[in-house]
Amino acid sequence: MSHLTPSRVLASSTLKFLEQNPSLCDSLIEDCNYNLHEVSTIVQPVLDASKRCKVSPFYIQGVTTGRTSFLVTKLVLNQRPEIATVDSSWSIGRSLTCSIVVQDRSVSRCHAVIGHHHLDGFYIADVGSSNGTWVNQRKLTLMERRVICDNDLIQLGSIKAEFFVTCRPRAIDSEGDTVGIQITL
Repeated sequence: MSHLTPSRVLASSTLKFLEQNPSLCDSLIEDCNYNLHEVSTIVQPVLDASKRCKVSPFYIQGVTTGRTSFLVTKLVLNQRPEIATVDSSWSIGRSLTCSIVVQDRSVSRCHAVIGHHHLDGFYIADVGSSNGTWVNQRKLTLMERRVICDNDLIQLGSIKAEFFVTCRPRAIDSEGDTVGIQITL
């Protein structure tokens, strides 16, 4: 087992994020083979997501280490980003039963689903919304599953949000081949 990298090399904002999200912290540390520097390369883009927004103040950020996937969302003005539970799919809508609750009248009770597949990456599907779901200004048909990539623009009803992706860096195996997935910034 690898030793933990000394915490003093990590930014205090990264440490604060890990302290505030203990179950996520455990998964990230384990998935990154107890290398806190590698954990930091995943957490820092999460902390800086709002700085990347160019079109809208709202965003959804998909984060994956290959084994653990979660979403960080900011879909309401003047609200802190929220972390959706570690999962492989997340429902979005006005209903309190949704993984991501958006209290906007243009968003249906159960509007869309964002998912993650280890081979295909993140995707979105409209699940019968009244006011539609768009990716890069292209309206999705009912249950159409569309891959979403870093910097895509998602629209749920009248809410426009930028989509960002953060992934675990590629590792090099003993034969010099890359394994894992690439960080996308």
